[in-house]
Amino acid sequence: MVPRSLSRKVLAIILAASTLITTALTAITFYIDYRSELGLLDRSFGQLERLTLGPLSTAVWSFDDEQISKFLEGIVATGDFVEADLFDMDGTELYTFHRPEQNQTPTFPLHFFIDKPSVDKTFKLFLNQGTAQVREVGTLRVKASRLAILQRLMRKLILTFALQAVKTLIISLVILAIVQNLLTKHIMHVARYLENLRVNSLKSTQALNLGRNNRYPDEFDTLVTTVNAMVSELTVYQKQNEDRLREKEREIEIQKMNAINSARLASLGEMAGGIAHEINNPLAIIVGSAQRLERELDNSNYSQVRKCSNQIRQTCERIGKVVTSLRKLARDGENSPRTRFSVAKLVQEVLSLCEEKIRQDNITIEVDIQEDKDLTGNEVEVSQVLFNLINNAADAVRDLDKKWIHIVGARRSGTYVISVIDSGKGIPVSIATRIMEPFYTTKEVGKGTGLGLSISLSIAKRHGGDLKLDSNSLHTKFDLYIPEDLALV
Repeated sequence: MVPRSLSRKVLAIILAASTLITTALTAITFYIDYRSELGLLDRSFGQLERLTLGPLSTAVWSFDDEQISKFLEGIVATGDFVEADLFDMDGTELYTFHRPEQNQTPTFPLHFFIDKPSVDKTFKLFLNQGTAQVREVGTLRVKASRLAILQRLMRKLILTFALQAVKTLIISLVILAIVQNLLTKHIMHVARYLENLRVNSLKSTQALNLGRNNRYPDEFDTLVTTVNAMVSELTVYQKQNEDRLREKEREIEIQKMNAINSARLASLGEMAGGIAHEINNPLAIIVGSAQRLERELDNSNYSQVRKCSNQIRQTCERIGKVVTSLRKLARDGENSPRTRFSVAKLVQEVLSLCEEKIRQDNITIEVDIQEDKDLTGNEVEVSQVLFNLINNAADAVRDLDKKWIHIVGARRSGTYVISVIDSGKGIPVSIATRIMEPFYTTKEVGKGTGLGLSISLSIAKRHGGDLKLDSNSLHTKFDLYIPEDLALV
């Protein structure tokens, strides 16, 4: 699910930007109003000088206390004038008037932000007595408060800022609703569609549709068209890739079967010379016995005839045993049914194909089936595994001083283990970790396919068992594990 955070981000950005702009504009307005108020104050001082000083000078000359009081009270009641003081010629204070509310505590501590909280201005009072005769009668000092101006402007600023904040909030909510309706809703729809497409492995049963009826297409219509075109192309590409993948899998399977057949044929080729010798020797015996049989028949020596006949029969059985073992090994084991077979008999049949090669290389072979057991499995495939292990062992010890191979069979907690051990000193760790991999071989080019152990491992796994290299053994040792209670299939 796509998180719904875009609306909150838009609202926060709008509010932040609007607040910043409103604050800046309000500060500029405040400064302009403040300068304007100071200008008005200067004009008030000028108007006071033009209109009030003459009559006030006359009242001072006449000692008219009532008029003087009215003039001073009128000054402090005007605009931002908060104090008026009248002095005589020698500087003695005669009158002083203060605006009463000036003594109240200011609402805002604005006096920290200005150097001069008040403006004082002093006027000389002159009495015009006719023809070029002017007499000074006193001094007027008027004080105006800048704090009063700032207090008034600050109240106006707060009201303005509050109204701007309300207006900004309303506008932001309206913009947010518009963004939600025109943008966020459709973006979420597209995101959900793409997420479902990803979950369903790029398979979509319907095209993307935002449910809008626009007379004039906009960017979202272009996006929908592009996404639908992309999904359509991806569907085509996916189908093509699936077809290519199936074709590659068929090719790999064919190559695998060809490689297995090549490995089997290579093994058959390696033992072809030994098998020829295994068959040629008995054939020579048969021919010799047949010739002797003819001579003995001519001499009517029936005891020798019977002896020659038995020798021919035994030799033919030996040839038949070799041919049977060869047919088993050359057969496609995967298609053979599972049967019950004797471990000892199976080992002897496999050795009948290898013993000539082993004898030619002067390799000593020993078989120790500690407890013969009838196992259930694919006899052909198990024969192929043993043949591969014995053949690999013979190749490994061919050039050693001590050349021997031991085949040991024993039961081990519900599993029968057939071990093939040779006189080698083991396999290095760097090779042992990869020795079961397909096409990995340590033999010279042209002398191995690298599939023998890999195929043998897969056969063991199909039987519910395993094929392992015993790294703790002093000599090279492979253990084939076959479950004893494997059911017939």
